[in-house]
Amino acid sequence: MRTTITTEAGGVHVTSAGKTSGPVVVLSSGLGGAWFDWTATVALLSDHARVVVFDRPGTGDSAPTSADPTLAREVAVLAAVLGDVPSAVFVGHSMATMHVEAFARTHPDRVSGLVLLDPDPESPGAGRPFDPSALVAHWLLKLVPHGVGAAFVRRHGHLLRRWAIEGSTLARLDPAPEALVRDVYRRPHVAKAVLAELAAYPDQVADLEQLRVVRPLPEVPFQVLTAGRKVWPEHTALAKLVPWGRNVLVPGSRHMIPVDRPDAVVMAVRDVLRASHAA
Repeated sequence: MRTTITTEAGGVHVTSAGKTSGPVVVLSSGLGGAWFDWTATVALLSDHARVVVFDRPGTGDSAPTSADPTLAREVAVLAAVLGDVPSAVFVGHSMATMHVEAFARTHPDRVSGLVLLDPDPESPGAGRPFDPSALVAHWLLKLVPHGVGAAFVRRHGHLLRRWAIEGSTLARLDPAPEALVRDVYRRPHVAKAVLAELAAYPDQVADLEQLRVVRPLPEVPFQVLTAGRKVWPEHTALAKLVPWGRNVLVPGSRHMIPVDRPDAVVMAVRDVLRASHAA
């Protein structure tokens, strides 16, 4: 089922599939992602839960937005996506791991478990990072979505997506349908939203650091999945934010775990669902 919900940041595209009763799982994409990146995960998980996927304001099939992508905005969007559902397991990929963690800290009674997929490599307690790509994004925002920048995106936006995805997966080609990728990533407002999120990254890291000081994580199952076979100290430190946190390596995957290893995502979610039910 596809629908659009109203948020203060604009219309948000939401899809849901699976069971009509029982547990709910909310999937949140990384920077520049779209709902169709979770297709395989949804297919494997829909027999076990109601699975909800959404596009953040301005991205995917969501409406254009003029609201800045702050951490507070992302928490409010997650609350709107959850709606009247009492609680859910939240799965965040990459940059969205910050959003679901912040939601858990500010709405602990609405979270029954957390799965963080290949979080960005910022150690808890390290403070606001210096990110050159965020500075570049600030500059590029002046060119999109108007004039030459908009014309470039309308012609080549899908190629930028292809470059980003193929560098983050083991797939030789972008696994998403080409026509859909062209339709979504040739929209100037999507490019603008993605650049705005990238530009806001250091501020969101700093805001989450402040939140960690004053708001504890709820006592719910907590897993951090790391792509590949290499142990990242930053991910280990993140899992250790709570005594029961687990850091799990996912061999056979690059950064886009939902694309390369949807089975690993589903295994982690099912582990969390069993643990939360047992509790």
